[in-house]
Amino acid sequence: MKCIKKYILLLSSLVIFTGCVSDLNSGNSLAPGESGQGSRFSTNQYSFLTSQLDATSSKNDRNSFLEEFITQSDMQCQHYLLNSQNRTEKVTNSVEQTLYMSIFDTVSLLFGVKYITDTAKEVFISNTNTNTPENQSMYQNALGPEIKRGVEIARLRYANAMRARKNENLESYSITNLQNDMAKYDKQCSNEFGLIEINKALRQAQNQMMRSGVAKPKIDPVSIKKKVEDATKKVEEETKKKEVKKKEAVINEKIKQIEKNKIYKVDK
Repeated sequence: MKCIKKYILLLSSLVIFTGCVSDLNSGNSLAPGESGQGSRFSTNQYSFLTSQLDATSSKNDRNSFLEEFITQSDMQCQHYLLNSQNRTEKVTNSVEQTLYMSIFDTVSLLFGVKYITDTAKEVFISNTNTNTPENQSMYQNALGPEIKRGVEIARLRYANAMRARKNENLESYSITNLQNDMAKYDKQCSNEFGLIEINKALRQAQNQMMRSGVAKPKIDPVSIKKKVEDATKKVEEETKKKEVKKKEAVINEKIKQIEKNKIYKVDK
């Protein structure tokens, strides 16, 4: 019951959370990396051809650096996501857990597959038998392409907003302003931002069902549903295998004990 209450509380805050990320001009908007669960990605600027910015940098210097930063950061981010999604790790980030749960709930509403999504949700609820790093990684890996696509969407939106400020002078868009935006851009190279965009796509699909004229989601909801189903089937298969092995181990132990007792009686 405590787990359910905690999930409802987190899910209610998610509605606010997903609506205020990736806004270049919001200043104080909350982003995953700013909520205590910071992304570990940071663009390596060592190989940049453009000179590092300082107090003497011009507007052209700033703009050239901005373009190289975006290009280099995007390439490095792809490698980072690929490496992070190939690891078997338990999701300890509460925001990320809630984003997965929200995906499962919306998939259930859209496609009527509650029997699938209930199992999926158990994998991300504490104190359940299926709450293991191996099971969670099945969903992370299955949704890897969609997560990567979501990160690309979020970062492209932010990159376009950064580029839109290239015409501004150094007084209105200073080197410090750019450096702050670069830090926020780095934070968006995380599974959280990818999961946020998946949630947005699913909500968009819901809106399409309710009214016409809504733009098509940039991430395919049918593909998301299939990935969740496939991962859930794998989780169920692995769970059954573990249960069989556990039963076999108990039986083998009993057989050993019986044989041991027989030998003891013969010796006696």
